[in-house]
Formats: sequence, C-alpha cells, structure tokens
Amino acid sequence: MNEMAWDIRDRTGIRTTGDGGGRRRLSEEVPSPKKQRTTPQYEEEEEEEEEQASVSSVVGCSKTVDCGERSISFTLTDPDLLDCPICFDNLSTPVFQCRNGHLACSSCCVKLGNKCPSCSSWIGNDRCRAVEKILESIKIPCQNMKYGCREMVSYCKKHEHEDICIYGPCSCPLPDCGFVDCSEKLYLHFSTKHSKSAKSFRYDVHFSVALDVQQTFVILQEEKEGTIFILNSWPEYFGIVIYVSCIAPSTSKPGFCYDIEARSRGSSVKLLSFTEFVPAFVELGHCTSKRFLVVPRDFVGLDGRLKLELRIWGPSSSSRNSAYGGKSS
Repeated sequence: MNEMAWDIRDRTGIRTTGDGGGRRRLSEEVPSPKKQRTTPQYEEEEEEEEEQASVSSVVGCSKTVDCGERSISFTLTDPDLLDCPICFDNLSTPVFQCRNGHLACSSCCVKLGNKCPSCSSWIGNDRCRAVEKILESIKIPCQNMKYGCREMVSYCKKHEHEDICIYGPCSCPLPDCGFVDCSEKLYLHFSTKHSKSAKSFRYDVHFSVALDVQQTFVILQEEKEGTIFILNSWPEYFGIVIYVSCIAPSTSKPGFCYDIEARSRGSSVKLLSFTEFVPAFVELGHCTSKRFLVVPRDFVGLDGRLKLELRIWGPSSSSRNSAYGGKSS
C-alpha cells in the first residue's frame, strides 16, 4: 500500500502530520482566535467538538470535511475502512457493532440473522455512533466530476446521488465511435459529427419510419434539443417486437411518452408507453424492454418493409397529459 499522509488543521493553528513528524505551530497560516465562551455549557460543547475531531483524525478520509468553524483535510490510508467488512459495499447509516467491536451494515445484520461472523456474538442492536458521525461528515466529489458534475455529496448518499446524476456518462450509439460524455455533450457531438446517421424529428408531431425486416434499430434525434432516441426492432416467431429507448443516464423515473402505430389493410396495432433511459446502446439480439409493441408479420409490405407512425412527446407535463387524454401521468 502506498504511504499517504494526512493534514489536519484546527482552530489553534497547529498542523498535525501523520508521518511521525510531531506537531508544528503555523500561527502565520491560521491565526488563533480568542476564547470568548467561558460558561460550563460552552466548555462542554468545546470538549465534544474536540472529541469529534480526534475521532476524525484517527479514521481519516481523502477529502475535505466541513466541521462548522473549521475544515479538516486528510488522507485515508486504507479505503476499505469505510466499507462493510462483510458485503464490501460502502457503509451507510445505520452502522452496527457487536460487543467485540466488529462492524456490519444493517442489511448484513438481517441476512446473517444478527450473528456476528467474526465472533458469533449478537449484532444488530448497538450502533457505532463514531463511525456514523464520520460517514455523515465526509463529503466527496461525484464520480461524474470529469463529465461536468460539481456536486460534493455525503459519503452515505454517494450512490443515491449518482443514480440520479444528470452528468452520468453516455456513449455514442454508433458502434464505430468511442465518444463518451454527459448526455448534453453527446447530443451535440452526434449532431455535429453524425447528423446523417439519424432521422430527425420534432416533439409532439407524428412522423413515419420504414424498417427493413432484418433492420434492428433506427437512430432518431430531436431537432431542437438534440435528444437521441433508438427505435428498436427485433423479429420473433410471433411477430416483430418494436419499442423506443432514450440515450440518457439511467434513472427509475419514467422517460418520454411516445405512441407508435402500424397499419395494414384496414387493421392496426398501437402502443402508448414511456421510453426507458439507457446510457449506451448495445445490440443484444433480444428484447430488453418490459413495454413493447408486437406487430404481426403480415403487416410487412411486399417490398419487405414495415411502415410505422411514431410520435414522441416533449418533456413538458402538458404534452404528457395530452397523450393520456388529459390525465396526469
């Protein structure tokens, strides 16, 4: 493991180094404030703050921690300390400990039947408050920082933020292009570099798409905002499976509302649904969507093409409500 040192500065203006160099005063860098609080109540509060600072200095962290009147920066020599020793996921509150001090996250306590795997003692009642306070105080940059995110998020909520971060990396849908960036920059890249590879359309307006029977996808790009969609097509023995996905960071929220219809000799099939967000387009050879339209094979014309009418609604709520006949989505 590489040797790393941490640097802690408190209100006394003393820097403490983790390389065995002792304590050295740096009064010219951080002036020592005058004491103004002398009551027993304030003295107890100061003692609690000093205890929290000492706990933080023991565990360490490679980021900046905001501690009210002071900011402490230090380096973690063993990042695994902030992971659950059982499932190896990032620790988040609540954190439990057995009587011998072994830690476990709440989900592991349940899975193990509240039996510590290290010493077989009970675990799941006593919380490790010191570790919880450290986790709550640590602020780290989003992993999408290089794609434009400037958020400093709590270590406990790291995954929650990254699941909804709008700067999540997205890949160019063309297989021979390796461009990866946030969705906004991807849309700009595609419109300037690959504009002829997509069919342009406008939100809320019907447009026609003709698919060859063996064609598995068509790239669509909205004219104004540049959002990229994929019209997916996959032949099955019972018909042709059709659905639309959007190139954007994955999220649990519903995507763009769209309707798609196929007609043939007086018959028609239609789907009203929401797109799924996918950060990258990959041809898997099978349908991955839970919502799709099945078009009978006899809808294919004599020229071997399937003609579709498609409309993708804009992101405004009024457009979505119109798609559902005035009902809220």
